[in-house]
Amino acid sequence: MMQVKVMFFNSVLATIASFLPIAVWIGIFVLLWRAKRKGIKISGLSLRSYAIGYGIFLALNVFAIITIGFIPVYMLFSYIAFFLPFVFFGFMLNKKLIQETRLRNIFANKTYKIIATLLIWLIVLYPFTALGIAENPLARNARKQEVLQLQEEVMNFETYADLTQFGLGIYKLQHKGDYYLWDITKPKENVLLVTNDGVVLLFDWHANQRYNEIWDNVHEGMNVMYDVVFFEGMYLIISPLWGKHDRSFYWDLHYVYMCKDLNKDADIFSLPVRDPEIIEKLRELPGEQISRKELAEKLDVDY
Repeated sequence: MMQVKVMFFNSVLATIASFLPIAVWIGIFVLLWRAKRKGIKISGLSLRSYAIGYGIFLALNVFAIITIGFIPVYMLFSYIAFFLPFVFFGFMLNKKLIQETRLRNIFANKTYKIIATLLIWLIVLYPFTALGIAENPLARNARKQEVLQLQEEVMNFETYADLTQFGLGIYKLQHKGDYYLWDITKPKENVLLVTNDGVVLLFDWHANQRYNEIWDNVHEGMNVMYDVVFFEGMYLIISPLWGKHDRSFYWDLHYVYMCKDLNKDADIFSLPVRDPEIIEKLRELPGEQISRKELAEKLDVDY
C-alpha cells in the first residue's frame, strides 16, 4: 500500500513538473503580449510588481529544489525553466531598489542597498553560491585537517590483522563488536560519505557479519566445505569459489572470513578476494576443512 502511495505521489510530481514550466512560460508570453497592446513597457513596472514577480519565482524555485530528490530529471528541468525569469525579476527588483530607495542617512542608505543586493543575488544564484561557500579555501582546509585527525585516530586503533604478506591489507578495529573493520592500507583521497550513524568513511571498510541473520549467504547447502586456516591468533575461513558471469560483468572470487574465535560472540569480517594466488598462499597455512553446517553451529548462526 505504501509503495502504491509513493508511486502515485511521484507520478503527480512528474505531471506537475512537466506542465508547470509550460504553463508559467505561456503566462509570461500572455502578460508580455497584453503589456505590449496597452503600451506598457516591462521595464517601467513598479517596485511592487517586480517584488511580486520575484516572490513567485522564488517560490517556484524552492519547490523545484525541495522536490528534486523525488523526481530528479523532471524537477531539474523545472528549476532550469524558472531560472531565467527569476534572474530577470531579481535584476529589475535590484535596479528599482537602488533607484527608488532614498534614506536620509547616507551611510544607512548605502548599507541597505548593498545588503539588499547581496540577498537578492545570493538567493537567485543559490546553487552556485552554496557551491562557492563549500569550495571556500578556509572551509576546505579546516575539513582536510579534521579528516587527517580522524584518520590518525583510526591508525592508532588496535591492529586486528596484518595480512600484507599475503597480498591483502592491514585491518584496524576500535572495539570488539564494532560494525566497521578499517582497511588502512590505502587511505581515501576524497572523504565524502557519512553513514546514517554519523560515521565518516575515512578508509575502505568491511562489515561485521555477526549482525547478519544468515552467515555467508552466497553459498548454500549444509555440506559445502570451507578451508579454515589459522594465522597469528586469527581464524581465516576460505569459502569455495563463487562465480558470476553475465553480459555486464565477469568475476570469480572467494570470500575470506576473519574471526578471532569460532563461537557465537565472535566478530566475523568478510574480505572478497579475486586473486587466486592469494587464496593459494592462505591455503598453505595450517588448517582443516569444515562443513557449512558445522561452522554455522560453532558461530551460532543460520545456514
